[in-house]
Amino acid sequence: MRGVSKKKARPAARPANRRPETGRGAAPSRVGAAAPRDLSGGIAAALLAAAFAGAALAFDSAADASFDAPKRLLVLFAVAGAALAAFGFVPWTLPASRGRLTGWRDRRLPALLAAGAILGAVVSAVASPRPVLAFDSLRSVLLMAALLPLGASRVVARHRGFLLATFIAACGIDAAVSIFQARHLYQPFPLITRGDREATGAFAGNVGYLALGLALAAVAALAVALTRRARGARVAAAGCFLLFSAALLVNRNLTSFSALAAGAAVLLFGLFGRRALLPLAAALLLVFAGMFAYRPMRDRAAEAVRSARAGDWDVVLSYRLAPWAAALRMARERPLTGYGPGTFGAEYVTHRLDAEIASRRRFVSPLATSTYGEAHCDYLQPFAEIGVPAALAAIAAATLLLAGLVRAVRGAPADDRVEALVLLALLSAGAVAALTWFPLQRPITAIPLLLAAGRAWRLTASEAPA
Repeated sequence: MRGVSKKKARPAARPANRRPETGRGAAPSRVGAAAPRDLSGGIAAALLAAAFAGAALAFDSAADASFDAPKRLLVLFAVAGAALAAFGFVPWTLPASRGRLTGWRDRRLPALLAAGAILGAVVSAVASPRPVLAFDSLRSVLLMAALLPLGASRVVARHRGFLLATFIAACGIDAAVSIFQARHLYQPFPLITRGDREATGAFAGNVGYLALGLALAAVAALAVALTRRARGARVAAAGCFLLFSAALLVNRNLTSFSALAAGAAVLLFGLFGRRALLPLAAALLLVFAGMFAYRPMRDRAAEAVRSARAGDWDVVLSYRLAPWAAALRMARERPLTGYGPGTFGAEYVTHRLDAEIASRRRFVSPLATSTYGEAHCDYLQPFAEIGVPAALAAIAAATLLLAGLVRAVRGAPADDRVEALVLLALLSAGAVAALTWFPLQRPITAIPLLLAAGRAWRLTASEAPA
Protein backbone atom coordinates (compact mmCIF):
# COMPACT_ATOMS: atom_id res chain seq x y z
CA MET A 1 0.00 0.00 0.00
CA ARG A 2 1.13 3.52 -0.72
CA GLY A 3 1.90 5.82 2.15
CA VAL A 4 3.08 2.97 4.38
CA SER A 5 6.80 2.84 4.96
CA LYS A 6 8.13 -0.70 5.02
CA LYS A 7 11.15 -0.89 7.29
CA LYS A 8 12.91 -3.89 8.61
CA ALA A 9 11.83 -4.49 12.18
CA ARG A 10 14.57 -4.06 14.71
CA PRO A 11 14.84 -6.43 17.64
CA ALA A 12 13.94 -4.97 21.01
CA ALA A 13 16.97 -3.64 22.79
CA ARG A 14 17.89 -4.86 26.25
CA PRO A 15 16.90 -2.30 28.88
CA ALA A 16 19.93 -0.37 30.01
CA ASN A 17 19.07 -0.74 33.68
CA ARG A 18 18.69 -4.51 33.68
CA ARG A 19 21.69 -6.67 34.59
CA PRO A 20 21.94 -10.02 32.85
CA GLU A 21 22.77 -13.17 34.75
CA THR A 22 26.52 -13.40 34.30
CA GLY A 23 29.15 -16.01 34.88
CA ARG A 24 29.86 -19.31 33.26
CA GLY A 25 26.90 -21.57 33.48
CA ALA A 26 24.41 -18.84 32.68
CA ALA A 27 22.69 -19.43 29.41
CA PRO A 28 24.12 -17.36 26.54
CA SER A 29 21.43 -15.17 25.04
CA ARG A 30 21.13 -14.00 21.45
CA VAL A 31 18.68 -11.41 20.31
CA GLY A 32 15.76 -13.08 18.60
CA ALA A 33 16.87 -16.60 19.60
CA ALA A 34 15.09 -18.75 22.13
CA ALA A 35 16.99 -19.57 25.29
CA PRO A 36 18.56 -23.05 25.14
CA ARG A 37 17.01 -25.78 27.23
CA ASP A 38 18.75 -26.43 30.52
CA LEU A 39 17.92 -30.03 31.41
CA SER A 40 20.32 -30.26 34.34
CA GLY A 41 19.01 -26.99 35.76
CA GLY A 42 15.44 -28.25 35.50
CA ILE A 43 16.38 -31.47 37.31
CA ALA A 44 18.07 -29.45 40.06
CA ALA A 45 14.97 -27.27 40.45
CA ALA A 46 12.73 -30.35 40.68
CA LEU A 47 14.97 -31.81 43.39
CA LEU A 48 14.91 -28.55 45.34
CA ALA A 49 11.12 -28.56 45.10
CA ALA A 50 11.17 -32.11 46.45
CA ALA A 51 13.34 -30.86 49.32
CA PHE A 52 10.74 -28.19 50.14
CA ALA A 53 7.95 -30.77 50.10
CA GLY A 54 9.93 -33.30 52.11
CA ALA A 55 10.91 -30.78 54.78
CA ALA A 56 7.29 -29.74 55.27
CA LEU A 57 5.34 -32.96 54.75
CA ALA A 58 7.48 -36.12 55.12
CA PHE A 59 7.07 -38.23 58.25
CA ASP A 60 7.38 -41.86 59.35
CA SER A 61 5.08 -42.73 62.23
CA ALA A 62 6.88 -46.07 62.73
CA ALA A 63 10.29 -44.47 63.34
CA ASP A 64 11.70 -43.36 66.68
CA ALA A 65 12.10 -39.84 65.28
CA SER A 66 8.90 -39.76 63.26
CA PHE A 67 9.42 -36.31 61.78
CA ASP A 68 13.00 -35.10 61.99
CA ALA A 69 14.80 -38.21 60.70
CA PRO A 70 12.86 -38.77 57.45
CA LYS A 71 12.83 -35.06 56.69
CA ARG A 72 16.58 -34.76 57.05
CA LEU A 73 17.23 -37.89 55.00
CA LEU A 74 15.05 -36.75 52.10
CA VAL A 75 16.36 -33.20 52.19
CA LEU A 76 20.02 -34.19 52.26
CA PHE A 77 19.59 -36.55 49.31
CA ALA A 78 17.61 -33.93 47.38
CA VAL A 79 20.16 -31.17 48.04
CA ALA A 80 23.07 -33.44 47.07
CA GLY A 81 21.29 -34.42 43.86
CA ALA A 82 20.43 -30.81 43.05
CA ALA A 83 24.05 -29.73 43.55
CA LEU A 84 25.28 -32.54 41.30
CA ALA A 85 22.76 -31.66 38.60
CA ALA A 86 23.48 -27.93 38.80
CA PHE A 87 27.27 -28.01 38.94
CA GLY A 88 28.29 -31.46 37.71
CA PHE A 89 27.48 -30.91 34.04
CA VAL A 90 27.70 -27.16 33.44
CA PRO A 91 30.75 -25.12 34.49
CA TRP A 92 30.06 -22.21 36.83
CA THR A 93 32.33 -19.60 38.34
CA LEU A 94 31.85 -16.89 40.93
CA PRO A 95 29.82 -14.00 39.46
CA ALA A 96 32.10 -11.37 41.00
CA SER A 97 35.21 -9.43 40.13
CA ARG A 98 38.70 -10.76 40.73
CA GLY A 99 41.81 -9.23 42.18
CA ARG A 100 42.42 -7.68 45.56
CA LEU A 101 39.65 -6.96 47.99
CA THR A 102 38.66 -3.31 47.88
CA GLY A 103 37.34 -3.00 51.44
CA TRP A 104 34.46 -4.12 53.61
CA ARG A 105 31.98 -3.26 50.87
CA ASP A 106 33.61 -5.68 48.43
CA ARG A 107 30.88 -8.06 47.32
CA ARG A 108 33.20 -11.05 47.50
CA LEU A 109 33.80 -10.62 51.22
CA PRO A 110 30.59 -12.34 52.46
CA ALA A 111 31.42 -15.42 50.36
CA LEU A 112 34.97 -15.53 51.70
CA LEU A 113 33.79 -15.15 55.28
CA ALA A 114 31.18 -17.89 54.81
CA ALA A 115 33.86 -20.18 53.37
CA GLY A 116 36.05 -19.36 56.38
CA ALA A 117 33.22 -20.28 58.75
CA ILE A 118 32.74 -23.63 56.98
CA LEU A 119 36.48 -24.28 57.15
CA GLY A 120 36.35 -23.45 60.86
CA ALA A 121 33.59 -26.05 61.29
CA VAL A 122 35.84 -28.67 59.64
CA VAL A 123 38.74 -27.78 61.95
CA SER A 124 36.37 -27.88 64.91
CA ALA A 125 35.22 -31.39 64.00
CA VAL A 126 38.83 -32.57 63.73
CA ALA A 127 39.67 -31.14 67.17
CA SER A 128 36.38 -32.14 68.82
CA PRO A 129 36.40 -34.25 72.01
CA ARG A 130 33.35 -35.99 70.51
CA PRO A 131 34.64 -36.76 66.98
CA VAL A 132 31.96 -39.31 66.01
CA LEU A 133 29.14 -36.90 66.79
CA ALA A 134 30.99 -33.92 65.30
CA PHE A 135 31.81 -35.59 61.96
CA ASP A 136 28.29 -36.96 61.67
CA SER A 137 26.91 -33.43 62.05
CA LEU A 138 29.60 -31.98 59.79
CA ARG A 139 28.38 -34.08 56.86
CA SER A 140 24.93 -32.56 57.20
CA VAL A 141 26.41 -29.06 57.55
CA LEU A 142 28.44 -29.41 54.36
CA LEU A 143 25.51 -30.78 52.37
CA MET A 144 23.16 -28.04 53.58
CA ALA A 145 25.84 -25.45 52.80
CA ALA A 146 25.48 -26.47 49.14
CA LEU A 147 22.21 -24.52 49.19
CA LEU A 148 24.23 -21.28 49.21
CA PRO A 149 25.85 -21.80 45.77
CA LEU A 150 22.59 -23.31 44.54
CA GLY A 151 20.84 -20.11 45.50
CA ALA A 152 23.46 -18.12 43.61
CA SER A 153 23.27 -20.37 40.54
CA ARG A 154 21.23 -20.26 37.36
CA VAL A 155 18.82 -22.79 38.91
CA VAL A 156 17.21 -20.36 41.32
CA ALA A 157 17.60 -17.47 38.86
CA ARG A 158 15.45 -19.30 36.29
CA HIS A 159 13.09 -21.26 38.54
CA ARG A 160 12.64 -19.00 41.57
CA GLY A 161 8.92 -18.55 40.93
CA PHE A 162 8.35 -22.31 40.80
CA LEU A 163 10.41 -22.88 43.95
CA LEU A 164 8.64 -20.11 45.84
CA ALA A 165 5.25 -21.52 44.86
CA THR A 166 6.31 -24.98 46.05
CA PHE A 167 7.42 -23.61 49.41
CA ILE A 168 4.18 -21.68 49.92
CA ALA A 169 2.04 -24.63 48.82
CA ALA A 170 3.79 -27.12 51.13
CA CYS A 171 3.47 -24.76 54.10
CA GLY A 172 -0.17 -24.14 53.13
CA ILE A 173 -0.93 -27.85 53.56
CA ASP A 174 0.69 -27.82 57.00
CA ALA A 175 -1.18 -24.67 57.97
CA ALA A 176 -4.56 -26.15 57.05
CA VAL A 177 -3.83 -29.41 58.89
CA SER A 178 -2.66 -27.47 61.97
CA ILE A 179 -5.93 -25.53 62.08
CA PHE A 180 -7.93 -28.75 61.71
CA GLN A 181 -5.95 -30.28 64.56
CA ALA A 182 -6.63 -27.28 66.79
CA ARG A 183 -10.36 -27.57 66.05
CA HIS A 184 -10.27 -31.37 66.67
CA LEU A 185 -11.49 -31.98 63.14
CA TYR A 186 -8.55 -34.02 61.86
CA GLN A 187 -5.64 -35.76 63.57
CA PRO A 188 -3.44 -37.65 61.07
CA PHE A 189 -1.56 -39.52 63.81
CA PRO A 190 -2.11 -40.07 67.54
CA LEU A 191 0.04 -37.93 69.82
CA ILE A 192 0.37 -37.89 73.60
CA THR A 193 0.90 -34.26 74.61
CA ARG A 194 0.59 -31.99 77.62
CA GLY A 195 -1.88 -29.67 75.90
CA ASP A 196 -3.68 -28.83 72.70
CA ARG A 197 -0.89 -26.56 71.44
CA GLU A 198 1.67 -29.38 71.23
CA ALA A 199 -0.74 -31.40 69.04
CA THR A 200 -0.97 -28.79 66.25
CA GLY A 201 2.38 -29.36 64.55
CA ALA A 202 0.78 -30.89 61.44
CA PHE A 203 3.27 -32.81 59.31
CA ALA A 204 6.14 -30.66 60.60
CA GLY A 205 5.77 -32.43 63.93
CA ASN A 206 7.03 -29.73 66.28
CA VAL A 207 4.84 -26.65 66.71
CA GLY A 208 7.87 -24.37 66.93
CA TYR A 209 9.39 -25.61 63.67
CA LEU A 210 6.03 -25.31 61.97
CA ALA A 211 5.43 -21.79 63.29
CA LEU A 212 8.78 -20.51 62.02
CA GLY A 213 8.21 -22.11 58.63
CA LEU A 214 4.78 -20.51 58.45
CA ALA A 215 6.23 -17.11 59.39
CA LEU A 216 8.69 -17.26 56.49
CA ALA A 217 5.96 -18.50 54.15
CA ALA A 218 3.69 -15.66 55.28
CA VAL A 219 6.39 -13.09 54.44
CA ALA A 220 6.85 -14.71 51.02
CA ALA A 221 3.10 -14.78 50.38
CA LEU A 222 2.76 -11.13 51.40
CA ALA A 223 5.59 -10.23 49.02
CA VAL A 224 3.84 -11.99 46.13
CA ALA A 225 0.52 -10.32 46.97
CA LEU A 226 2.13 -6.87 46.96
CA THR A 227 4.55 -7.14 44.05
CA ARG A 228 3.09 -9.47 41.41
CA ARG A 229 1.11 -7.94 38.54
CA ALA A 230 -1.08 -10.96 37.80
CA ARG A 231 -4.32 -10.58 39.70
CA GLY A 232 -4.83 -14.32 40.18
CA ALA A 233 -1.41 -14.74 41.77
CA ARG A 234 -2.01 -11.79 44.07
CA VAL A 235 -5.38 -13.09 45.23
CA ALA A 236 -4.01 -16.60 45.84
CA ALA A 237 -1.03 -15.20 47.75
CA ALA A 238 -3.29 -13.00 49.88
CA GLY A 239 -5.40 -16.04 50.74
CA CYS A 240 -2.28 -17.98 51.71
CA PHE A 241 -1.14 -15.09 53.90
CA LEU A 242 -4.43 -15.14 55.79
CA LEU A 243 -4.20 -18.93 56.14
CA PHE A 244 -0.66 -18.72 57.53
CA SER A 245 -1.66 -15.96 59.94
CA ALA A 246 -4.55 -18.06 61.27
CA ALA A 247 -2.26 -21.07 61.74
CA LEU A 248 0.28 -18.90 63.59
CA LEU A 249 -2.48 -17.75 65.90
CA VAL A 250 -3.39 -21.38 66.59
CA ASN A 251 0.22 -22.30 67.40
CA ARG A 252 0.78 -19.35 69.80
CA ASN A 253 4.48 -18.97 69.07
CA LEU A 254 5.65 -15.46 69.95
CA THR A 255 8.99 -15.83 68.13
CA SER A 256 7.23 -16.55 64.84
CA PHE A 257 4.98 -13.51 65.28
CA SER A 258 8.10 -11.38 65.86
CA ALA A 259 9.73 -12.79 62.73
CA LEU A 260 6.61 -12.16 60.64
CA ALA A 261 6.34 -8.60 61.98
CA ALA A 262 9.98 -7.89 61.12
CA GLY A 263 9.71 -9.27 57.59
CA ALA A 264 6.41 -7.51 56.92
CA ALA A 265 7.76 -4.19 58.23
CA VAL A 266 10.84 -4.37 55.99
CA LEU A 267 8.69 -5.25 52.99
CA LEU A 268 6.06 -2.54 53.57
CA PHE A 269 8.50 0.25 54.34
CA GLY A 270 10.65 -0.75 51.37
CA LEU A 271 7.68 -0.63 49.01
CA PHE A 272 5.71 2.31 50.35
CA GLY A 273 8.02 4.29 52.63
CA ARG A 274 6.20 6.38 55.22
CA ARG A 275 2.89 5.45 53.64
CA ALA A 276 3.39 1.98 55.17
CA LEU A 277 2.76 3.32 58.69
CA LEU A 278 -1.01 3.22 58.34
CA PRO A 279 -1.36 -0.34 56.90
CA LEU A 280 1.27 -1.60 59.35
CA ALA A 281 -0.61 -0.09 62.27
CA ALA A 282 -3.83 -1.63 60.95
CA ALA A 283 -2.12 -5.02 60.69
CA LEU A 284 -0.88 -4.77 64.28
CA LEU A 285 -4.36 -3.89 65.48
CA LEU A 286 -5.71 -6.89 63.59
CA VAL A 287 -3.10 -9.14 65.24
CA PHE A 288 -3.96 -7.81 68.69
CA ALA A 289 -7.65 -8.27 67.96
CA GLY A 290 -6.99 -11.87 66.93
CA MET A 291 -5.00 -12.48 70.11
CA PHE A 292 -7.78 -11.02 72.22
CA ALA A 293 -10.48 -13.03 70.45
CA TYR A 294 -8.59 -16.33 70.66
CA ARG A 295 -8.46 -17.21 74.35
CA PRO A 296 -5.40 -19.53 74.37
CA MET A 297 -3.32 -16.87 72.59
CA ARG A 298 -4.70 -14.20 74.92
CA ASP A 299 -3.64 -16.24 77.96
CA ARG A 300 -0.19 -16.83 76.44
CA ALA A 301 0.37 -13.12 75.82
CA ALA A 302 -0.97 -12.18 79.26
CA GLU A 303 1.45 -14.60 80.92
CA ALA A 304 4.37 -13.06 79.04
CA VAL A 305 3.30 -9.53 80.05
CA ARG A 306 2.93 -10.50 83.72
CA SER A 307 6.34 -12.16 83.76
CA ALA A 308 7.97 -9.14 82.10
CA ARG A 309 6.47 -6.78 84.68
CA ALA A 310 7.74 -9.03 87.47
CA GLY A 311 11.21 -9.13 85.94
CA ASP A 312 11.09 -12.90 85.44
CA TRP A 313 12.75 -12.94 82.04
CA ASP A 314 13.37 -16.67 82.14
CA VAL A 315 9.61 -17.22 81.88
CA VAL A 316 9.27 -14.54 79.19
CA LEU A 317 11.98 -16.29 77.16
CA SER A 318 10.38 -19.74 77.71
CA TYR A 319 13.26 -20.83 79.98
CA ARG A 320 16.00 -20.21 77.42
CA LEU A 321 18.46 -18.81 79.96
CA ALA A 322 19.62 -22.35 80.74
CA PRO A 323 20.82 -23.26 77.21
CA TRP A 324 22.26 -19.76 76.73
CA ALA A 325 24.28 -20.05 79.94
CA ALA A 326 25.50 -23.52 78.90
CA ALA A 327 26.54 -22.24 75.46
CA LEU A 328 28.52 -19.39 77.01
CA ARG A 329 30.33 -21.84 79.30
CA MET A 330 31.20 -24.03 76.33
CA ALA A 331 32.55 -21.06 74.37
CA ARG A 332 34.71 -19.97 77.31
CA GLU A 333 36.23 -23.42 77.76
CA ARG A 334 37.13 -23.97 74.10
CA PRO A 335 37.15 -20.54 72.45
CA LEU A 336 39.22 -21.39 69.37
CA THR A 337 37.62 -24.56 68.03
CA GLY A 338 34.56 -25.16 70.21
CA TYR A 339 33.30 -28.64 71.01
CA GLY A 340 32.49 -29.57 67.43
CA PRO A 341 29.39 -29.28 65.21
CA GLY A 342 26.26 -30.83 66.68
CA THR A 343 27.72 -31.41 70.15
CA PHE A 344 25.67 -28.90 72.12
CA GLY A 345 23.00 -31.41 73.17
CA ALA A 346 25.59 -33.85 74.50
CA GLU A 347 27.41 -31.12 76.46
CA TYR A 348 24.35 -29.23 77.67
CA VAL A 349 23.70 -30.77 81.09
CA THR A 350 27.33 -30.66 82.22
CA HIS A 351 27.79 -27.02 81.26
CA ARG A 352 24.39 -25.99 82.58
CA LEU A 353 25.39 -27.35 85.99
CA ASP A 354 28.73 -25.52 85.75
CA ALA A 355 26.86 -22.31 84.92
CA GLU A 356 24.58 -22.81 87.94
CA ILE A 357 27.55 -23.24 90.24
CA ALA A 358 29.33 -20.19 88.80
CA SER A 359 26.27 -17.92 88.95
CA ARG A 360 24.83 -19.41 92.17
CA ARG A 361 21.36 -19.74 90.69
CA ARG A 362 19.30 -22.55 89.23
CA PHE A 363 18.45 -22.82 85.54
CA VAL A 364 15.56 -25.26 85.72
CA SER A 365 12.78 -25.60 83.19
CA PRO A 366 9.41 -26.87 84.46
CA LEU A 367 8.46 -27.98 80.96
CA ALA A 368 8.30 -31.64 80.02
CA THR A 369 11.09 -31.04 77.49
CA SER A 370 13.52 -29.91 80.18
CA THR A 371 16.67 -30.69 78.22
CA TYR A 372 17.93 -28.91 75.13
CA GLY A 373 19.51 -30.24 71.97
CA GLU A 374 20.03 -26.69 70.67
CA ALA A 375 20.98 -23.41 72.34
CA HIS A 376 17.82 -21.75 70.95
CA CYS A 377 19.92 -18.97 69.48
CA ASP A 378 21.62 -19.34 66.11
CA TYR A 379 23.98 -16.49 66.95
CA LEU A 380 25.19 -18.07 70.19
CA GLN A 381 25.41 -21.79 69.40
CA PRO A 382 28.22 -21.45 66.81
CA PHE A 383 30.47 -19.94 69.49
CA ALA A 384 29.98 -23.08 71.56
CA GLU A 385 30.30 -25.59 68.73
CA ILE A 386 32.77 -24.24 66.16
CA GLY A 387 34.67 -21.61 68.15
CA VAL A 388 34.81 -17.84 68.31
CA PRO A 389 36.74 -17.15 65.04
CA ALA A 390 34.44 -19.27 62.85
CA ALA A 391 31.31 -17.95 64.59
CA LEU A 392 32.41 -14.35 64.08
CA ALA A 393 33.12 -15.08 60.42
CA ALA A 394 29.61 -16.51 59.93
CA ILE A 395 27.91 -13.56 61.66
CA ALA A 396 30.05 -11.06 59.73
CA ALA A 397 29.15 -12.75 56.43
CA ALA A 398 25.43 -12.51 57.24
CA THR A 399 25.76 -8.88 58.34
CA LEU A 400 27.62 -7.85 55.17
CA LEU A 401 25.10 -9.70 53.03
CA LEU A 402 22.20 -7.82 54.60
CA ALA A 403 24.09 -4.54 54.22
CA GLY A 404 24.64 -5.31 50.54
CA LEU A 405 20.93 -5.98 50.11
CA VAL A 406 20.09 -2.65 51.73
CA ARG A 407 22.37 -0.89 49.24
CA ALA A 408 20.80 -2.87 46.39
CA VAL A 409 17.31 -1.86 47.49
CA ARG A 410 18.34 1.78 47.50
CA GLY A 411 20.21 1.91 44.21
CA ALA A 412 19.34 -1.11 42.05
CA PRO A 413 17.20 -1.01 38.88
CA ALA A 414 13.46 -1.40 39.39
CA ASP A 415 13.24 -5.15 38.69
CA ASP A 416 16.25 -6.07 40.80
CA ARG A 417 15.14 -3.67 43.53
CA VAL A 418 11.90 -5.55 44.09
CA GLU A 419 13.63 -8.90 44.24
CA ALA A 420 16.32 -7.53 46.57
CA LEU A 421 13.61 -6.12 48.85
CA VAL A 422 11.76 -9.45 49.00
CA LEU A 423 15.01 -11.24 49.85
CA LEU A 424 15.81 -8.62 52.50
CA ALA A 425 12.38 -9.09 54.10
CA LEU A 426 12.72 -12.89 54.13
CA LEU A 427 16.24 -12.83 55.57
CA SER A 428 15.26 -10.19 58.13
CA ALA A 429 12.48 -12.46 59.36
CA GLY A 430 15.00 -15.29 59.66
CA ALA A 431 17.46 -13.04 61.49
CA VAL A 432 14.85 -12.13 64.09
CA ALA A 433 13.77 -15.76 64.51
CA ALA A 434 17.40 -16.78 65.06
CA LEU A 435 17.55 -14.67 68.22
CA THR A 436 15.50 -17.16 70.26
CA TRP A 437 15.19 -20.17 67.94
CA PHE A 438 17.35 -22.06 65.45
CA PRO A 439 15.92 -21.69 61.92
CA LEU A 440 19.23 -22.65 60.29
CA GLN A 441 19.19 -26.05 62.00
CA ARG A 442 15.85 -27.34 60.70
CA PRO A 443 15.24 -28.11 57.01
CA ILE A 444 11.81 -26.48 56.84
CA THR A 445 13.36 -23.07 57.53
CA ALA A 446 17.00 -23.62 56.53
CA ILE A 447 16.20 -24.38 52.87
CA PRO A 448 14.40 -21.10 52.06
CA LEU A 449 16.83 -19.01 54.12
CA LEU A 450 20.00 -20.48 52.59
CA LEU A 451 18.64 -20.33 49.05
CA ALA A 452 17.58 -16.72 49.67
CA ALA A 453 21.04 -15.91 51.03
CA GLY A 454 22.70 -17.37 47.94
CA ARG A 455 20.36 -15.49 45.62
CA ALA A 456 20.93 -12.27 47.59
CA TRP A 457 24.67 -12.64 47.21
CA ARG A 458 24.24 -13.20 43.48
CA LEU A 459 22.24 -9.98 43.14
CA THR A 460 24.81 -7.95 45.07
CA ALA A 461 27.80 -9.57 43.37
CA SER A 462 26.75 -9.38 39.72
CA GLU A 463 28.67 -6.21 39.08
CA ALA A 464 32.28 -5.33 39.80
CA PRO A 465 32.82 -3.08 42.83
CA ALA A 466 32.95 0.63 42.07
